[in-house]
This record gives sequence, structure tokens and C-alpha cells, in this order.
Amino acid sequence: MKKEEEVVPGPDGMTRFLWWLAAADADVLQECKTEKERYRIIGVSVLVTWMFATLSWGYFFSTIVNDDMVVAGLALFFGFAILSVDRTLIAAMSRTNGSIKVMPVIFRLVLAVTIGLFISQPVVLMLFKKDIDTQLELGKQAKLDAYRAQLVKLNAGQMATLQQSLDQGKQQLAQKTAELKVYKDGYIKETDGTGGSGRIGESDIARVKKSAYLKSEEELQAMQRAWEPQQQQLQAQMARMHSVDSLKEAVYVSTLTNGFLAQIEALNELTETHPPVKQRYRLIVFIITLIEVMPLLSKILMPKGEYDEKLAAATAQGVASARLQTDTGKELMEHYQAAALAADKETVDHLFESTRDLRREQADALVKEWQSRENSQYQNLWQQARRLLLGKIS
Repeated sequence: MKKEEEVVPGPDGMTRFLWWLAAADADVLQECKTEKERYRIIGVSVLVTWMFATLSWGYFFSTIVNDDMVVAGLALFFGFAILSVDRTLIAAMSRTNGSIKVMPVIFRLVLAVTIGLFISQPVVLMLFKKDIDTQLELGKQAKLDAYRAQLVKLNAGQMATLQQSLDQGKQQLAQKTAELKVYKDGYIKETDGTGGSGRIGESDIARVKKSAYLKSEEELQAMQRAWEPQQQQLQAQMARMHSVDSLKEAVYVSTLTNGFLAQIEALNELTETHPPVKQRYRLIVFIITLIEVMPLLSKILMPKGEYDEKLAAATAQGVASARLQTDTGKELMEHYQAAALAADKETVDHLFESTRDLRREQADALVKEWQSRENSQYQNLWQQARRLLLGKIS
């Protein structure tokens, strides 16, 4: 009895998915015993890159959009776009006689590194989120203080003029109040005998000082009545300026968001002021970029194996088959055209041979009709014969 042939089980769904991520042909790879695990490893590296890209895009859009469903949709879409780029780069890695062309590899590495650097930024922001949030608040306060200083500097001239007018009015009132006090004290001293006259009661000098005191009091009251609306107007102008500045400040504060660019700026400030953070930032960026480049590096560093040989052979066979089909089709088309031309010629010859007697009878009738006409010309006869025998001639 013949031994039953050993049936090789097909790959499971996860293995096929990893092979698809590695841009490998599952039908060809299934026949290669030594290549299956290596392409699973490449698929895993592409899967990790895809997850990092999706996570990075998700955090990036979360700083812009507040809707979680929109963020998830955009993250999946752009993550799949990065996955497509990675699979394209891997699939385009072609070998010639066991070697890889240098310039295409350099271009693809530069593209992969660029994508890796971009993807690393949101991931770094997520890892340093607490420190960045603290730096954001400090940065907002510093920007707000600088903006307030700019407003104060901008309004300094007008504010100084208003304050000067207010101080002058208050100073004039203070001077007048002091003058009234002098007149009042002089009058009191004259009435109690401690003044210059030494008399008690209202003497002539006391009455003069009383008159001066009452006049100064009236002038002070008139000055107060005149100054009060001016003071209110100046204070109202200063209050309006403070209100406008407060409104401008509120608008400026609303522009100080925690968006992606603001977080990048805060991260740069952190790295500049804290050297340890800068070192770890560079290390994390390098690791994430290396993860993005790893599938391409794995493909480059992997030696040419059975899968590459089978794939190259299948490709060459397919190209040769396509060329053979093209050449065969071209030959068949040429043969068809030649055969059709020969058949048409034979048909035309048979047609003319079968209608020879009929055409002669029609020609004889046409000649007799032409001879019976007066002033008949041979050119007219020939044109009528062509229309009769050959049809309409353009």
C-alpha cells in the first residue's frame, strides 16, 4: 500500500493577517518552510507601527476636536494611511541578484524616518502630559503678564494725563481747605483772647477775620461743587479704560488654549530649561522613530531566501506568459487580417464572374440608348456605365 501524502495544514487567520501586513503573497509563502516565521515577525513590526500611528493620530486630533467618535474615526483613517504607506514601502523593496538598490532604499528610509518623527511628537506629548500641563499654566501666566504690561505701556500716556488732572484738582481742594483752616483758627483766636489783639469777644479785628473765614468757606464750597463733576468724569474715563483693558485681557486669555502647537511650545520650553527632560525626549523620539523604520530595516537586513526566489520565478514566468500571449495575439490578428483579405478577394472575383453575362447585356442596352441620342458624348456614356455596373461613384 502506498503511503498517504502528508497534508500540510494551512495558516490560521492571524498568520494570514500578519503576512498581509508584511505585504507577502500567502500562496507563495505557504510553500516556503523556512520563511513563514520571518514574515510573521515583519508583520508584527508593521502591526506595532500601525498601533503607534493610530494612537498618535488619536491624541493629535483629541487636542483639536472634542467629539470622541470623530477623533476615533480620524485616528483609524490616518492610522490606516500610515499602514498603507508602510506596506507600500515594504512591497517595493525589490532585490536584484541578491542585492538591493541603494537610492530607492535611501529614499524609503528618509520617508520612513520622516513619518516616524511626526508620529513620535503626539506620543511624547502624551507621555509628558502632566509636566506639559504645568508648563502650559506657567506659560499662560507669563504671556498674560507680558500682555498686561503691553496694555499698561500702551495706555500710559492717556492714563498719566487723567491721573495728573485728578491729582491737580485734589491738590487745589487741599490747598483751599488748608487756607480755610488758617482763617478759621485766626478768627477763633481773636474771639477767645489768644489772638494778636488780646480781646475776648468779637472785636473789629475778629469781625474782619470772620468775614475772611466765611468768604474762604464759600469759595471752598464753590470749588467743591465745580470739582465734583470733573472728578466723576475723570474717574469714569479711567474706569472705562480699565474695563476695555479687562475685556481685551479676557479675549487674549481665551486664545491661550492647550492645543497641539501650544503643547509643542511648552515641551520645547521644558527641554530648554530642564536638560534631563531634553535627553529623555530625544531618547523617546529615537525609539519611536526606530519602531516606524523597523519593518523596512527588517526587510533590508533579511537575506534573500526561498520566498524571494519563488516570487521572482513566479514574476518572471508571469511576465514571459504575458509577452507570449501578446505575441500570439499579434500573430493571430495578422493571420486573421490576411485570411479575411483573401476571402474578400475570392468573393469579389466570384461575384464578377457570375454576373459577367448580365453586365454585358446591360452594357449593350446602354450603348444602344447612347447611340440613339443626338449630340451624345463618350464621357457621359462612361459615367452612366460606372453608375450602372459599379454603383454610385463619389
